[in-house]
Amino acid sequence: MRVGPWLLTTARCAIWGDVAVVADLHLGYGRVRRHRGESVPMPTVVEELEPLARVVDDYAIKHVVVAGDLFEDGRTRPEDELLAWLNQHSLAMTVVPGNHDRGLVGSRLHVVDELMLGPWHVVHGDGPTMPEGCVVQGHEHPWLRWRMGVEGPCYLMTEYHLVLPAYSADAAGVNVRGRLRWSSHRAYVIAGNEVLDFGAVGRLIQ
Repeated sequence: MRVGPWLLTTARCAIWGDVAVVADLHLGYGRVRRHRGESVPMPTVVEELEPLARVVDDYAIKHVVVAGDLFEDGRTRPEDELLAWLNQHSLAMTVVPGNHDRGLVGSRLHVVDELMLGPWHVVHGDGPTMPEGCVVQGHEHPWLRWRMGVEGPCYLMTEYHLVLPAYSADAAGVNVRGRLRWSSHRAYVIAGNEVLDFGAVGRLIQ
């Protein structure tokens, strides 16, 4: 679904021209949990990035911008696998680090504190303040739980603000319904192969 300058995809990433913006991938989640002694699946980076790879191919993406939390733990990150994946797809990647990326010192990835896409500031969203003007962010893991059996990850959007859903299927979604601070944002919910406009969050009463 195209909303203003953004194309909102079912793969939980938004497209600006030939740039895909994605947040909260939490790559290596299974690996970190295994190290803690938990019995959980441990998918490869290629498997975790399969939906993003489809977007890259379908929309001729040249650059991936990560709005924070690329890895579950920056200190035990599957960086070699990720770099190989980027090379395979001839992609550039820029990372705006999030609260899970604190261990990225010395990384071979391109890491910046802030990035601009046209008038849009790309941030993670965990800081005490937001930049003025247009902002695209992650961190919030928005999810709409409407009624039993009707729910899904969603984008939240106003003319000047875009909150991305968490890319990772392991990231717990935060229900936006009833949240006053999102009342003026429209919820664009991912439902199978579609992105549906559920209207302003403040009007989702039932």
